[in-house]
Amino acid sequence: MLLRVVRPMKRRESSKHYFRQRIPLDVLEKARGLTLSIPLGEKSVKRKVAPKAVELKISLQTSDPSEAKTRQANIAAYLEGIWKALRQGPERLTTKQVVALSGELYHIFVEAMEDDPGAPALWRKVRADNEAAQRGEFSANQLMIGPEKINKSLENRFGPFADVILAKRGLVVDEESRGRLLKHAAKAMTEAAIKIEKFADGDYSDNGEGKRFPRWEDKKKATTSNAPLVSLKGLLDGWWRDAKLNDKTESALDSYKRTIKYFTDFVGHDDAILVTPEDILAFKEHRLHTPNPKTGRTVSPGTFKNSDLAALKSIFNWGLSNRKIDSNPAQGITLQVGKKPRTRPKYFKLEERKAILGLSRDYESQGREASKLSSAKRWIPWICAYTGARVGEIAQLRKQDIFKEEGHWIFFITPDAGTVKNKEARNVPIHDHLIDQGFLEFVSGADDGYLFIDVKLGAKPRGKVRTLKNDLAEFVRTVVPDPDIAPNHGWRHTFKTLYREVDGYDPKVLDDMVGHASRTNGEGYGGSTIKTLAAAMKRFPWLLS
Repeated sequence: MLLRVVRPMKRRESSKHYFRQRIPLDVLEKARGLTLSIPLGEKSVKRKVAPKAVELKISLQTSDPSEAKTRQANIAAYLEGIWKALRQGPERLTTKQVVALSGELYHIFVEAMEDDPGAPALWRKVRADNEAAQRGEFSANQLMIGPEKINKSLENRFGPFADVILAKRGLVVDEESRGRLLKHAAKAMTEAAIKIEKFADGDYSDNGEGKRFPRWEDKKKATTSNAPLVSLKGLLDGWWRDAKLNDKTESALDSYKRTIKYFTDFVGHDDAILVTPEDILAFKEHRLHTPNPKTGRTVSPGTFKNSDLAALKSIFNWGLSNRKIDSNPAQGITLQVGKKPRTRPKYFKLEERKAILGLSRDYESQGREASKLSSAKRWIPWICAYTGARVGEIAQLRKQDIFKEEGHWIFFITPDAGTVKNKEARNVPIHDHLIDQGFLEFVSGADDGYLFIDVKLGAKPRGKVRTLKNDLAEFVRTVVPDPDIAPNHGWRHTFKTLYREVDGYDPKVLDDMVGHASRTNGEGYGGSTIKTLAAAMKRFPWLLS
C-alpha cells in the first residue's frame, strides 16, 4: 500500500487526484521561489514554489486511478532530478550542450506537426514572431533598451519552451547558460517554423534540416566516467570478502547492494573518496522524504537507520580499517526512531486463526497456478501454526527434511536448505493434526527436492523463498486485512502465545522448538531431545478440530 503522504489522493470536493510531497530539508531554501515545469501526461504546467512552502501539492488533473498513479510517478521522478540539481548547484552548460537542447526543441515541434501542419500562413506568423523576439520586440517593456530588452523579449517568447526541455533533463542552470539557451532556442524554433511551413505547402523533402544539432551529452557523467581510485562497489566487495568469513548471510549482502545502488544514484558517482558527511545527511533527507518513482513509497526511519545507514557505516568502516580511505563520512550520523504505538497483540486472534486456517484447508488450485504454490497455500499456514517456525524456514523445506526419528515424525529445519536466522539446525516434531490431515501423504507423493518452490540445480533458493513469502502474505490478506498484524510472522507469536496456555510448559523447550536464543547462559547448555520435544508437541492443542 502506498503511503498516504505520497500516493495520489482526492480532495473531498473533487473527483480529481492530486500529488503531495514534502520538499527535502537540505534543498528547501533553494527550492522556494523556483518555478517548476511539472509533467502532466502529454503536457506540463507551471508551478512556483511559495516563499514559505514546505511541501508541494499538485492536481494530477485526472480522476482515473491508473493514470493518476502514472502521473504521480512521473512527477516524483522529475522532482528527484530537480532536488539533485539543487544540491549540486546551478550548472553551466557548454555550447555543445546548449545547441543540443535547442535541437531537442526543434525535433519535438517538427515531429509533432509533421502529419497535420495546418496552413502555411500560420507558420509564417510564427516565424515573424520569433524574429521579432530576437530583435527585442516580443512583449518587452518599451522603456527597456539594448540587451535588457532583448533578453526580456526572448524570455517571454521562449522561456516556457526552455523550461520544458530543462525539466526533461532535470537541469537547473546558471543565468548565463539560460541566456545562451534562449538565443539558440530562438534560432532553432525559427528553423522549425520554416520546416513546418514547407510541410504545410506539401513539401516533405529532406534537405538535411535539423542535422546540425548534436546529441545531448551529460558533462558531469562524462567527467566522472573514469573509474575512481576507491569505488563504493569496491568497498562493498572487500567488506563482503571478510564478512562471509564471519558467517554474514547473503541476504545482508543483498541489502547492502541495494543501499549502495540507491546512494550512488543519488550522489551521481561511485567514488568513495568524494563522499562527504553532507552527502550522507542529504541522502537521509532524500530517503525519508522523497518517494521512490517506481513504488511511490518513502522508507521509514527504522528502515533507513537499520538498513541504509548501517550499510554505509559498515562498508566505510571496512574501508577505514583497511586503509582504503582516510575517514568514515557516516560516522556520528544517526537517526532517532520512535517506538510505533501498538494497537493490538502481535498474535492472531481466534477469529483470524479460523479465517486463515479455514481458507488454507479448503484451498484448491486456481486456474494455471503452479502446483507448488497451490501446495504452499494449502500447507504452509498450517505448518507455521503448529511449529512457530519462520515462514521462510518452512518455504524452503525439502522432501528429505521430513523423516521419522526415534519413533517420531519431525521437520528438520537446517541451513543446508537455505537461510536460517541463527544458522543452527533444529528438529520440530510434526503435530498429529497435520498427520491426520494427510501431510505425510502429500510429502510421500512429492518429487525429491524442495516441496514448495522450484529451484534450478545449483541455484540458491533465496529469491524463490522471498517471492513465495510475498505470495503467502497476499493470500492471508484476503481474509485478515488488518495492517497491524504480520500475515506471515504472526504465526510465530501465535504459537508461543498458545503454548503458554499448556499445563506445565517449559520455556526452554519452547525456545528450542521455535529456534529462539536461550534467556541465560545456563539455559544455553544442553538441549531438548526429540523425545522431550515430541512430548511437548503432544500437549499442544488441535486447531479447528
